[in-house]
Amino acid sequence: MENRILLVDDETEMRKLLSVCLSPYGYELDEACNGEEALYKLTDNHYALVLLDIMMPEMDGFELIERVRNHLDNTTPVILLSALGDSERVVEGLRLGADDYIVKPFEPKILAARIESVLRRTQKARSSNETFTVKGLVFYPDRFQVSYEKQVLPLTKKEFQILHRLASNPGKVYSREHLLELEWGMEYEGDNRTVDTHVKNIREKLKHADFNEAIIETVWGVGYKAIECK
Repeated sequence: MENRILLVDDETEMRKLLSVCLSPYGYELDEACNGEEALYKLTDNHYALVLLDIMMPEMDGFELIERVRNHLDNTTPVILLSALGDSERVVEGLRLGADDYIVKPFEPKILAARIESVLRRTQKARSSNETFTVKGLVFYPDRFQVSYEKQVLPLTKKEFQILHRLASNPGKVYSREHLLELEWGMEYEGDNRTVDTHVKNIREKLKHADFNEAIIETVWGVGYKAIECK
């Protein structure tokens, strides 16, 4: 597994602290003190992951991740570092394309575990048309179908797309707004609770098919994620 991480934070002490905390876990940190320096380094180097502070002067984490996702790189995973109680900013970061977030202050072992989880998830990312199985559910993306014990679940296209996206990225948190944008498009003007309705329908159809394992987890105040297989 690649171990080179770009840490973007305007606070010198925080960069030093994270470097000390993560070195025992085998991660090599490259540092950027602002968004412009981060863009420069991301253009010329490859990183396994980006640790990105939200609150920075001039170019904050939101602007940086938006520029990276839209114009530079849509594959390198990003973990946001968020101030305590900053839930609205976390939701915005996830909508813009962050893969996870961790709230300050945090324990080094928790941060290392979250990094490992995101890197493992990235390595296991599946192509959009590849048939795969999760907890006995067999996904056929080219047919928009999911089967369980040889019976096809009666999912609508949107229900399939939501379940497929979550199952393809276990552990990744998707906000309701982000799921709306991905599955309905930027022009959709409906209530984001539409996602809740679709998730409820998915769960009921799974239960009706005698699929009794938990697969979709609600992340309160944010959205949903698929439970990672142990």
